[in-house]
Amino acid sequence: MIKTKDFTIEELDKFREFQRRSFAVLATVAENVRPGMTEQEAARRLRKAFHQDGVHTYFHVPVALFGSRTAYPGEFGKFEALATERVLSPGETVILDAAPIYDGYTVDTSYAFTLEPNEVFERLDKKLPELRDLILNLTRTRRSMQKICWTVDDQIKAWGIENCHRKHIAAVMGHRVNRTSSAFMRRARIWGLAPLEVGYFLLTSRLANFGIRRATPNWNHTAACDIAPQPGLWAIEPHLGQAGVGVKFEEILVVTETDAYWLDDDLPHHRRWQQ
Repeated sequence: MIKTKDFTIEELDKFREFQRRSFAVLATVAENVRPGMTEQEAARRLRKAFHQDGVHTYFHVPVALFGSRTAYPGEFGKFEALATERVLSPGETVILDAAPIYDGYTVDTSYAFTLEPNEVFERLDKKLPELRDLILNLTRTRRSMQKICWTVDDQIKAWGIENCHRKHIAAVMGHRVNRTSSAFMRRARIWGLAPLEVGYFLLTSRLANFGIRRATPNWNHTAACDIAPQPGLWAIEPHLGQAGVGVKFEEILVVTETDAYWLDDDLPHHRRWQQ
């Protein structure tokens, strides 16, 4: 019921379409974010907008991060990224993140922005396309997923920037996205989450921890990822932080047995980088 690799051209086109639609929702909500709004209000707007776009289940619920929370300050526990009553102040950074499931196709997208010019944001944002290229090139060398994470971490440290994705759940720089083929299971949901998708992720994570490394749905710096990049689709999400400002992107990387490429090169953050 869960397809993880060997996607057809038609299926890849669907993933691309749905990823673009998800980013379009994030960008539309971003246009209406204003100082004085809370994270929870922004998250509710995301849910409403996705519902209007035909989304009724998620891999994870939509979240909004404001100000210093975009940089995952301190220890930052596993569930602290969930939206809070934190109020947005003028000039602060915002990250909107959602993992909607469209007709069984899971995508996971993040969009970072500011309402006013922010020097720290702009400096960090300029580093993201460099990391995007670095991750792609390292993946094509077939270096292990673990070593790719270490190399990315070393580059971030060399810039004098904090690696915030080490604080993501499971310390992921990325994770698998899949397709659910069962029409019945596509309708199932618990608290808005897709039980088959979430259950599959938890089961394969546990198998990887027990030594079945090729099962891992996570892409991180741990021993479970000491294998070549596994074929399939990976939502890659490098996350940088400095001086209370966090910046990230999240989009799909396609990995085959011999190559890798980004699913799309025309997304909102790409257009911002080009400008």
